[in-house]
Amino acid sequence: MLSGANSLNYQLYSDSARSLVWGTYTWAYASRAPALALTPNILGAASGTATIYGAVFGGQGTTPPGTYLSVFSGAYAEFRYRYSTGNNCGSGTGILAPSPTFTVNAAVAANCLVSTQNIDFGSTGVLSANVDATGQVSVTCTPATAYTVSLGGGTTGSPPTARKMSKVAETVTYGLYKDAGRIQPWGDASTPGSTVPGTGSGAVQNLTVYGRVPPQATPSAGVYTDTVVVTVTY
Repeated sequence: MLSGANSLNYQLYSDSARSLVWGTYTWAYASRAPALALTPNILGAASGTATIYGAVFGGQGTTPPGTYLSVFSGAYAEFRYRYSTGNNCGSGTGILAPSPTFTVNAAVAANCLVSTQNIDFGSTGVLSANVDATGQVSVTCTPATAYTVSLGGGTTGSPPTARKMSKVAETVTYGLYKDAGRIQPWGDASTPGSTVPGTGSGAVQNLTVYGRVPPQATPSAGVYTDTVVVTVTY
């Protein structure tokens, strides 16, 4: 199927399992058209239905969004019939009926998928110096799809550099950043300029999240956690 200069690969089959390609006697491949056996009535009339099963192949993540179309008509949609005691459509014999016309179409919508890797600051004692760690946001968007990645304020709804990991009522302050120097905060729309933009390519794009726990008053020992919501807008 075509959309301008872009293509989307698919196949047509004669069975619901999509294992028997619906072919033609005119091509070099083994697949042929299936026979539709009909028994005429006393007036010589008969009718029947054959279902065409379609499938779009996976592994086409670099296909740009758009409406894709393929048209079958003329020699590409040939219908022949004949009286026979057998069911063989492997050759171009029989009476050629008027050619039908049908289309195959699909719409590829702009889309994004996201996955994450947690940030683990590990185990430390007195918080008298910076403690750094990294995580990752992986974004896969259809080609040419513009997107923006936002990181929420965590369970306390805090600013990007003052998020809170909590243990009951106690907290540890930390920040999430866009750069290795921990200068550019990574937040959401509530902090202008803190989101990360990108353009999809159809392949996964890995974005590093840089975390830092700054020096601060040390709370009691224990495990401190927070949950940050990642939002991809496209």
